[in-house]
Amino acid sequence: MGKVNNILLFPFRKLNDFKKWFIRANWFKKILAIIGILILLFIIKSIFFRGNKNQYLFDTVARGNISQIVTETGNVIAGSETDVYSPTTGSLSKIYVKDGDNVNAGDKLFDVRSTATAQEQAAAYANYLSAQSNLLAAQAQLNTLQNQMFIANQTFVNDAGTANPDTSDPKYIEENSAWLAAESNYKNQQAVIAQDQAALNSASLAYQATQNSTVTAPITGIISNLIGLVGAKVIAQQNSATSSNLSTSTTPSTVNVTPVMVIGNNNGFAIETAVSEVDVDKIKLNQKANLIFSAIPNKTYTGTVNQIDSYGTNNAGVINYNVFVIIDNPDNNIKPNMTANLTITTAESKNVLTVANSAIVPYQNGKALQVLETNKKIKFIPVIIGLHGFTRSEVIKGINAGTKVILGNTTLTNNQTGGPAQ
Repeated sequence: MGKVNNILLFPFRKLNDFKKWFIRANWFKKILAIIGILILLFIIKSIFFRGNKNQYLFDTVARGNISQIVTETGNVIAGSETDVYSPTTGSLSKIYVKDGDNVNAGDKLFDVRSTATAQEQAAAYANYLSAQSNLLAAQAQLNTLQNQMFIANQTFVNDAGTANPDTSDPKYIEENSAWLAAESNYKNQQAVIAQDQAALNSASLAYQATQNSTVTAPITGIISNLIGLVGAKVIAQQNSATSSNLSTSTTPSTVNVTPVMVIGNNNGFAIETAVSEVDVDKIKLNQKANLIFSAIPNKTYTGTVNQIDSYGTNNAGVINYNVFVIIDNPDNNIKPNMTANLTITTAESKNVLTVANSAIVPYQNGKALQVLETNKKIKFIPVIIGLHGFTRSEVIKGINAGTKVILGNTTLTNNQTGGPAQ
């Protein structure tokens, strides 16, 4: 029993000892002791007497302008960009232009000296002549089959020319079948000619790849991306289906061929961007866009939407639609393939009630704003929301200007009992 009493009296003894120390201590120690006691009391209060008061951040419903925007990233494309390839596999023997030159269609660009051997040239020419002969033979056969088809058709028409022919008559059946067969042979031969024509085109390219050549400008524009100097190696661009007896060194159908130069026009720049299916219906032709290039600091360009794809592209389950924006004020700083950040203004409302986006919360299959009543209870006010801007949205109906509303969803952050007040 005495031990229990000692334990119970221990705090009072310590308190009495502190009282005696405090009386004897100087003023400096007394002030430090008081500050320590106040800090201890504040900590105890924070831990054990926090209460259930909530601190809220507020926004005020006010009139303003709302712009609905779509932001995307795209790349610069040149409307008149044309890649110029060498028709010959060999080396550049003469170059008539340099980067930045303006050329007209038909101007000389460069000469190429073929590196094909005499045997390779002969083999390519033989393949070309063979392909040409095959095409001529196929065309002659087409004429024969066409004549046969006409004869079979005329025979059938003459013998079955009555108003009500007997379709069960063996003669009728035989002549009808002969005509249909002749027609089928004629159509099949047309497909053979198409194949032979493609083979002739391919053989012609393969033969041309062994010959010295002079290349001229296909369009009018500005020279860019000129590769190498005189003596630089070039590879002819050929169809991968090209068949010839040339060695793989002169017909590298699997090689990624680089153009010798690019001809373009800097006045036709546009931005190509991919827009999600959620945003594509917001974008319309002739809408304005602000364009910012990370490579061109401290300058904002403007653009106009001039094309929107109707068919989307499926990339790993994500559907995007290509949108093209013409640059209204291009300059020499802009270059093809540069990356641009686009902000397209898709709708705008002026002098309307606006509220912060973070104040809008889901409520009874709609939207609501939260206000704090005088009794500190939260009231949900149903509202109709219009345009959604970047930070604020339009309030069409449900609340008055000047009303303070709570930011954030209180049903997610507070330990409330019961549902939201109405």
